[in-house]
This record gives sequence, C-alpha cells and structure tokens, in this order.
Amino acid sequence: MIKMTFNEALRIQRAQMAYYRQSIGRKGVKAIKAKTIYPVDIRPDEHMDVIDINKLVPRGVAFENLLFYRPKEYCPVKHAWHDAIRRGFNY
Repeated sequence: MIKMTFNEALRIQRAQMAYYRQSIGRKGVKAIKAKTIYPVDIRPDEHMDVIDINKLVPRGVAFENLLFYRPKEYCPVKHAWHDAIRRGFNY
C-alpha cells in the first residue's frame, strides 16, 4: 500500500499547478482549487493511503484532463488518428 501525507500531496499539486498554469489558464487553476477538499479532522503530516489522498487533492490526471479539453466542434485527435492510420503507425 502506497502512503503519503496530505501536505506532500498539496506540495505536488502546487508544483503541477505552476507547471501547467500557462496551458490550463486561470479557469483551470480555479477548477483544481475548487476540487481540493480540506477536511477539518485531518492530520496533515500523518501518512494516509494514496486512494484517500486522491479523493481530497486532485493531481496528475486532473491537470491533464483540463489540458486536453477541447469543444466538441474541434477535435484534432480525429485528424491525428487519420494521419497515423494513413502512415501505418510508422513514425
């Protein structure tokens, strides 16, 4: 079982926020902050199961989901797949 502290998760989140800030914009940062939960009864330096931490502090995939979001009208992935199929996945 992997464990980490609440404060470690917040540090990771802040580092990722700084890294992705240009790509996700102010709305993305606000969305991540809105999803972060600060429970009253938590001990921030006590090791907890990562599954529980992930429910409280969004990191990693939460940023990537904001990064790759596109409106339905615009879907560059469709074109990328078409080009990859045409080339036979040879890069």
